[in-house]
Amino acid sequence: MPCCKRREGGDAARGSILYSILKRGAPRRGRQLEAAAARRPRCTCASACKLVTLRAPVLMFTAASQVLAKTFRFLKNVACFRGLPAGDQRLLVRHRWAPLLVVGLVQDSVHFDTVETRRPSLLHTILTRHKRDTSAGAGDPGVPVGVAEGIQAFLVRCRGLGMSADEFALVKGALLFSAELKKLECGDYIQTLHREAQRALYDHVRDKTSRMCRLQALLQALRSVDPEAVSRLFFRPVTGSIDVDEHVLALFDQQ
Repeated sequence: MPCCKRREGGDAARGSILYSILKRGAPRRGRQLEAAAARRPRCTCASACKLVTLRAPVLMFTAASQVLAKTFRFLKNVACFRGLPAGDQRLLVRHRWAPLLVVGLVQDSVHFDTVETRRPSLLHTILTRHKRDTSAGAGDPGVPVGVAEGIQAFLVRCRGLGMSADEFALVKGALLFSAELKKLECGDYIQTLHREAQRALYDHVRDKTSRMCRLQALLQALRSVDPEAVSRLFFRPVTGSIDVDEHVLALFDQQ
């Protein structure tokens, strides 16, 4: 169709009653859509992807390592643990070091602060992949803000219980002797130790039903602590690509 014909058709359409009605309602409809968009919940992807790292990573790395070393000295003074084969000891420590660290941070009143960091772009990640793979000192970019806040809230919750030294010791025992681990040389014996640790905690607070419920809930939450999140927050800003489990086991062997 010639352009003049299209233009004439367009002019005729604009002169119609229907066009006038639609045109008159367009600004109002536009304002309604804008208002609806403003009321629509904003995407939380940016918040969910926000990363944080420790404000003083070297100090916290040192503090966390000292807490673990202290915990391992305590464990090696427990006769039933000391009597286990070395392989079983290391397997239990490898499996439970993260919740044991959290308990130790509470007991030693260790606090930490975080600062926001930037998630590296895809291009930056691609260009620096070789450098990160070959550099042992490359730090971790951080953890999601929700993970760090969750750990902080959990520490506050634990401190709110006001646990005694005996309760700390019993909670560590109940955490350490894991009943579900496989490949243990003395699995049946460790299963027995697990039951005895639970019973000892119960006997300690048997007359305080609400207290026992709170401690059991705490144990359940501690067993679900994510070692990877703890590693990325407290260790990898300093250790980089070095296996955190190996650092932990080295601390254990030194005690």
